[in-house]
Amino acid sequence: MFSTLRKLFCFKKEPKTPLGFCDCPSRAKGYMSCFYCGTEDRYCQPYDPENKFHEAVCMGKFKVVLRLLGKKKFHVDDKDEGKRTALHFACFYGHLDLVRLLLFKECKINALDNQKSTPLMKAIQSWETEIVSVLLDHGADPNIKDCNGEAAVHHAVYVDRPDIASILIEFGANIEDTTKDGFTPLLLALRERKLRIAKYLITHGANLHVCDKYQRTTLMYAVRWDCEDIVEILLKKGVDNHLKDTFGWSALYYAIVGKRKTW
Repeated sequence: MFSTLRKLFCFKKEPKTPLGFCDCPSRAKGYMSCFYCGTEDRYCQPYDPENKFHEAVCMGKFKVVLRLLGKKKFHVDDKDEGKRTALHFACFYGHLDLVRLLLFKECKINALDNQKSTPLMKAIQSWETEIVSVLLDHGADPNIKDCNGEAAVHHAVYVDRPDIASILIEFGANIEDTTKDGFTPLLLALRERKLRIAKYLITHGANLHVCDKYQRTTLMYAVRWDCEDIVEILLKKGVDNHLKDTFGWSALYYAIVGKRKTW
């Protein structure tokens, strides 16, 4: 019903800036403008088990899991219809003891579900920093990409966790890896208004001069959200405020038309 109401009340006026880039409220907490009608909560989908083994894992029933594996009723890498393994569920629901057990049982650490998500990605989605560390210590690959062309570091951006991004990068995650749409972690963080991790990436070696497919710069995205401190950092680090996107707009022009306070 809510999504239907959003469509009914979508903003119908002509955008003031190209594709409405700077038409939304600059400091809004949520994405309520019409330009985000297609944006969904990526991690609100149910993640429910389909068999007794996976159900026991989700509920953290260590002894039951051990018994089911011991009786060989289930294999450690058994998959459900969504191609999810026990490790996917253990990581998503934050059961570190079961993660360690499954790894001891030599489960496939980089198993892919039907969305090509790894257990590492599921741990990140649930903010399970310790599980992330354990998986990486045991050889989990941080650079595998899911069906959206997003690697673990991009998932760290979506949950706005610099601590997780730091661990991933320490274990070889590519700080400049791009999604299908060409977004590096930094550009994605700025697009999604994940400002904590954006600041972390800016100060830890990310390329500040990347652009999206419309040649919109990191500075333009910082202006979009009226992030005065990030704008200041980018300017001090040499991001050119005279650059123009494919529409011929500069960061300053976006700030003026969008009534931003960053300039």
